[in-house]
Amino acid sequence: MAIIDAVTGFIRRNPLTCFVILILAVAAPAVLKGIAVFILYFLLGLLLLAALLAFMFRWRICKVRRQMEEQFGPQGGFGGDPFAGRRARTPREGEVKVRKTQDMPEKRISEDVGDYVEFEETKETGGR
Repeated sequence: MAIIDAVTGFIRRNPLTCFVILILAVAAPAVLKGIAVFILYFLLGLLLLAALLAFMFRWRICKVRRQMEEQFGPQGGFGGDPFAGRRARTPREGEVKVRKTQDMPEKRISEDVGDYVEFEETKETGGR
């Protein structure tokens, strides 16, 4: 019933188009068939173009993802920190890491060389 209502609604909204289609169907069925085949090929062409564009979009996204993984390293999931791999390679400015590699070698200069001078910091007030 919904299909019949849709067809009658289309005929009411487009009476001239329906009249031309009816005349073509009666007077020149070959022309109507040619138009129908053209419309069919046009729609199939649009469908193939959409499928091709979707495939190319997915291929490009995968290519960009691979380039980012090479640049930043794999993340191991979607919830991770996107810059975790990069931070591991380059420390932040001012960050100090202390690593003990070997025991400290003994000093070559004896302890009694040099003088120890005590000092005290004083604040100077400017005369401006």
